[in-house]
Amino acid sequence: MAQIVTWTEYIGTNDFAIIFNPPFITSSFTIASIIGNLYLLRNTKQESEEKNAGFFEDIITVVSYGVIYIAFLLEITYHISDMSWEAITSIGILFTIYYIFILLIFRRPLNIKSNIQNALIYLVFILAALNLAASVSSLVPAILTKKLQVSFYLLHLLQWIPFIYVYFRIVPSSEFHKRQISYWIMSLALIICISYELHHSYVVMVSHDIPQSYDAGEHFNILYLPVIWTILASIFIYTGLKKDIQEYNKIGFALVGLMVLKLYGYDVWQMDNISRISAFIALGIILLLSSFAFQRLKNIIRNMVDKKEKTEESTD
Repeated sequence: MAQIVTWTEYIGTNDFAIIFNPPFITSSFTIASIIGNLYLLRNTKQESEEKNAGFFEDIITVVSYGVIYIAFLLEITYHISDMSWEAITSIGILFTIYYIFILLIFRRPLNIKSNIQNALIYLVFILAALNLAASVSSLVPAILTKKLQVSFYLLHLLQWIPFIYVYFRIVPSSEFHKRQISYWIMSLALIICISYELHHSYVVMVSHDIPQSYDAGEHFNILYLPVIWTILASIFIYTGLKKDIQEYNKIGFALVGLMVLKLYGYDVWQMDNISRISAFIALGIILLLSSFAFQRLKNIIRNMVDKKEKTEESTD
């Protein structure tokens, strides 16, 4: 309660020094005591035989990490409060992603339970997608209207470091995939992040004002987005066949269906007649080639698996 009262000093004050100010000094003592308590709690947990104590220990742990997070977030927000709300929101989400990322990296020394790890992984994917879909979308108009420098746009690219590391290093070594919905959450986050990242980058590069950005965004959605989704769908299907994970196959075909629905339900009607005819011819060719390639790839992977099993049996 004393810490919460101290945090209210940020309101209405604009002359605090960086780090060496009363609210953050008080927060530093609070953080130090929290770390000490968590260390003692971890050592005594092994000695405790009470089953009901685990629930309250988990609550104490979550609240402790939450207090540390709020202390740093308020300090950062205070010192950038003179910036635009788009920049504050983007930096706040980026800090949140990195804070969760640090907890996941040190999950074993911190003795974070598997269910809490899974929740943190979900948060990383959701926040990354939310940042690119909402926060960075508001940065683009601010950059085009000269409210923010173009160099500030590059700051959000730092979110790809924790996203990729969590995707390829932390998730495989965790219990995140115990539920099938986890594959859909991961894949949806990846699709959203890549689609919006390329969309924003294209608009920033080719646009000089707001009206031009609308035309550039529409051009990207009609011409480039279906190609991106097709490539991602192919990667999902290939991964599903190679690793024998049915969920990736479902995701890939669902993405292909969504791409076809978008392309031929909306995009073609924005084209001229010749482009429409060409698009439908291309669709037929792509479907035929995709069917042939899928069967071919499936047989190749199946033969590779059969050869590997025969080799293992002969070795035994």
